[in-house]
Amino acid sequence: MEKDVREYFSAPLWTESEARGQNPLVLAYIGDGVYEVFVRSKILHKREKVSRLHRASANHAKASAQAEIALKLEPLFTEEEAAIFKRGRNTHQKTMAKHASVADYRNATGFECLIGYLYTSGQSERLRTYFTEIERIWDDES
Repeated sequence: MEKDVREYFSAPLWTESEARGQNPLVLAYIGDGVYEVFVRSKILHKREKVSRLHRASANHAKASAQAEIALKLEPLFTEEEAAIFKRGRNTHQKTMAKHASVADYRNATGFECLIGYLYTSGQSERLRTYFTEIERIWDDES
């Protein structure tokens, strides 16, 4: 029996406990991809050329933009989410973004780590809450 493609994106990869135990950079890695898909899906309605779509998504997905979003969302974090964010933010990294401050890069990594944790542990309602809030922030900025 064939799986519905949505099953690949809705079933948790790990339990919350297993996700908490993952290397923060692994969570940030998957979180970056999840956030990128969210950003790209939100800009598709613009009906622009791919080069403009890429520029628009890059503006939302760059480290400084992610860091800004993370700091605006931080008051909404549960205690557990705050701990995950801090683990991602404070983890030792061998590379740094070329066009971001160290603080922005670290906060962006913390944000991606949190998104990755929520995604891999199947907390789709919590992800939806944050994505809805991010859309509201973007609307307020435009």
